[in-house]
Amino acid sequence: MSNKLIIANWKMNPASVEVAKEIITEINKESKHFGDVNLVVCPPFVYLNEVASVISNSKKIVLGAQDVFVGEGVSHTGEVGIKLLKKAGVEYVLIGHSERRELLDTDQIVKEKMIGALKEGFKVILCVGEKERNEHGDHYHEIKKQIEDAITKLPKKYIKNLIIAYEPVWAVGRTESEAIKPDQLHEISIFIKRLVSDICGPKEVDKIKILYGGSVTKNNAKEIFEKGNVDGLLVGRESLKVKNFTELIKQIKG
Repeated sequence: MSNKLIIANWKMNPASVEVAKEIITEINKESKHFGDVNLVVCPPFVYLNEVASVISNSKKIVLGAQDVFVGEGVSHTGEVGIKLLKKAGVEYVLIGHSERRELLDTDQIVKEKMIGALKEGFKVILCVGEKERNEHGDHYHEIKKQIEDAITKLPKKYIKNLIIAYEPVWAVGRTESEAIKPDQLHEISIFIKRLVSDICGPKEVDKIKILYGGSVTKNNAKEIFEKGNVDGLLVGRESLKVKNFTELIKQIKG
């Protein structure tokens, strides 16, 4: 697990395919300076093919999807299924993002998507995180439930393709000063690893990368990464600002 991992979640950005190609082209040019950092770019579904064409020969950047549909058949209007993602060249899938959970993804749906994607050979970024944090530590119970519901009885053969991204809802889309403090993240990271060890066994813990997401910028990424005891970062809006984003990656590279 020596390589660090950055996930760029573009959400519903940018506004046009032309701009999307400009952004990924510039990032791709800088990727030779990424050192031991690997990058997964998750653009909107409508840009997957264009982004894939730009990074087809990259040794540092691979394609990710922001969600997946794992039901049977093709009569599911508005969904994007596994076969379509495979044909587009997707290797990673974000599952359980807080914005998806807020809409309709229950813990059961998250698990079904996760298992379905893992069975098809995708690497899954399982997103977990509490809505709010208080002095009573209730957030630990929320995180525990999300992880337990997802990975309990998960076949060990899939664990190597699972990444857990801790993204507290209260820290998403805020200013960098409102991101989690590194010491708080360090505690959560230890908690998640112990939980995974209890559920899957101590030998499986080192197979799973732990990432952090939530108001990560070029100004706080290094401290969050180094002091937060994580293996990488899930980056939102900063990943669309090429200069800032490439500087962010270079700050945490080995």
